[in-house]
Amino acid sequence: MKKIFTILLAAIVAVGSVNAADNKKASNAKSGSKSDKEYTHSIGVVAGSGIGIQYKKMVSAHFTIIEEFGYLGSFAAAGDGFSVPTIGAVNDLVLAYQAKCAEGKGIRLDYFVGGQLKGGYVDMGAAGGIIGAGAAAGIDAKMKNAPIAFSFDFRPGYGCLLGNNGTGVGAFHVFDWTINLGVRYTF
Repeated sequence: MKKIFTILLAAIVAVGSVNAADNKKASNAKSGSKSDKEYTHSIGVVAGSGIGIQYKKMVSAHFTIIEEFGYLGSFAAAGDGFSVPTIGAVNDLVLAYQAKCAEGKGIRLDYFVGGQLKGGYVDMGAAGGIIGAGAAAGIDAKMKNAPIAFSFDFRPGYGCLLGNNGTGVGAFHVFDWTINLGVRYTF
């Protein structure tokens, strides 16, 4: 787990240095050129397979970090193939590449693809913790005349549930997925 956080921290530092290089290029460019990103920060709610708070930061013109915390739920297929509801307090961290795919008079659509890390407390019939990783793909819609953005994404992943299965401490490997709809204030 420590190695995962070290790798993630190195990726964030690398993205930050790319952002610094992008800012230097932008300051050396002619004035009047418009950045590709529509906003830098946004905060709001996310709902779908649960409900929580979502914060999104554009760390460069094309890379974003999404942090979510809340009472989230999903459906997990356990190792023996059955599906059960999973609920709990979960923290998701997503690092994604984001780019424009369409633009209209009042709206701009971006797509994003990336990976996620997940950790928290869950109850799947037996209380315990969850750690996992997965993919993330979705659409981000920014309203041009209002500081509002909407997002829709799908996040399939693999996790390990750690907890009491009624006979002692156990670890259960699960396929974990969420479908999310977010509404955020942008600034």
